[in-house]
Amino acid sequence: MHDVDDRLAYVESKTPLVFDDIDFTIRDPHWVASALAAPLEYAQRVESVVAALGIETLMPRHDERVRRFLDVWTADEIGHGLALAQLMRLLGLTPTPDSDPTLPIHNHLIGVLGRMSLRMHEVVEAVWSTAGAMNEHLAMAAYARMDEMLRERDEQALHATLFRRLRAHESAHKSFYAAYAFDTMVTMRPWQRRLVRLIVHHTYKPVGAGAKRDRPAFARTVDALAGDEWEATLVTPVQQVAERLLNEGREMDPFVRRAVLACLSTAA
Repeated sequence: MHDVDDRLAYVESKTPLVFDDIDFTIRDPHWVASALAAPLEYAQRVESVVAALGIETLMPRHDERVRRFLDVWTADEIGHGLALAQLMRLLGLTPTPDSDPTLPIHNHLIGVLGRMSLRMHEVVEAVWSTAGAMNEHLAMAAYARMDEMLRERDEQALHATLFRRLRAHESAHKSFYAAYAFDTMVTMRPWQRRLVRLIVHHTYKPVGAGAKRDRPAFARTVDALAGDEWEATLVTPVQQVAERLLNEGREMDPFVRRAVLACLSTAA
């Protein structure tokens, strides 16, 4: 596990995604649209709603390292959403429209607990960073698979100027989340660690699939990118991330599998 400051420096110094430098040349638009419509629609929506998360209300005591990370992370995610929206338009797909941010009510309620108690704020930070590492691994795996599919079809422009950068960004984000979660957990009291495990175990949902209406889109994405290999390629690695951060690498109840199955069961 890397040091938090080291991982933060990595996030801040990585190569940015510059919209004007992206080469949107597409050799076979029909194939790209057919093969990647569901993953693109899902990823673009997830990336584009980042401004509505309101982390500052969820974690009112967050330190300077979290603030610096969120500054870069937010810019990255918004930039990803803009790039994916442009790609979708070129393929004849409809991006999720921009909307005014609506902060989740539960963020405000959890934030109140954090203001009242430093110990509870630490719990919130550990849940946030653990779930963040798990979900960034999902995003990283999805972009890696999309990139692999594009390279197999010789879509080199999209690979070289867009998807390899998306994959690298999500990997950098994951590394910070994981380091921060580890750093937070090791300083906690036993009851706090138990509470973090309980909350993640019972509330985890794949990124962008927390609401019931969004689960079919996640299911279509899993089908397009993983097919029958979804458990080995998606579930097992994310479960292992959780076990390393929450349970010192020891096996836990397969809660990630249940969360993914809840989405897959909604597929049309």
